[in-house]
Amino acid sequence: MAHLWSLSLRVVIIVSAVLALALPSGCKKVQADRQLTAAEKQANGAIEKYSTASAEANAAHQAVLQSFEQANHANDISQYKQALRDKVLPAMDAFIARLKTMPTETPELKRIHGELLDAYQTARGEIDAFEQELAGVDGLARFGDIRSRLQTGVRTYREALAAYYAANKRQLKLDAGSAQAAASTAPTPTTAAPAAATPESAAQ
Repeated sequence: MAHLWSLSLRVVIIVSAVLALALPSGCKKVQADRQLTAAEKQANGAIEKYSTASAEANAAHQAVLQSFEQANHANDISQYKQALRDKVLPAMDAFIARLKTMPTETPELKRIHGELLDAYQTARGEIDAFEQELAGVDGLARFGDIRSRLQTGVRTYREALAAYYAANKRQLKLDAGSAQAAASTAPTPTTAAPAAATPESAAQ
């Protein structure tokens, strides 16, 4: 620094050069700030649409829960298998179809929602195979593994979604039905239904 200050002309040249370099950087910062603001607006808009669509998906989710309730009241294995075929699997198909229409307008939200969709698609396939292979009461225990995997997938989804909401200064709230379904893990004496969850429907 002492050498630079000894030559005033050189100082002027150096300062001019620094300013010349700083101006484009300043413009880039303003542009980056604008892009950040646009990204935040896009994320907030995406969250609003996703939350609204999630609330609308509750009917399809309730149908899944009701179908398992009906299956759980079966009197024997034959009735239970028929309820899985005629009630549970069609209800799951409808819910999965609804999940596929959910608006996910940011890459992060698309990835997070994909975890929930994958969890239900996997569970649907596993329940299909479970029903076909079920031959007696002893086979019912296998359902616990299906339920556990679905719960793990739903939990991963919820944690990721909550983090995404928080990163965008929004608070994720569980609707009562979704929370209750996720907490319910006890099977009936002869049958079992998985804990299920909708996409989360409320944000603040």
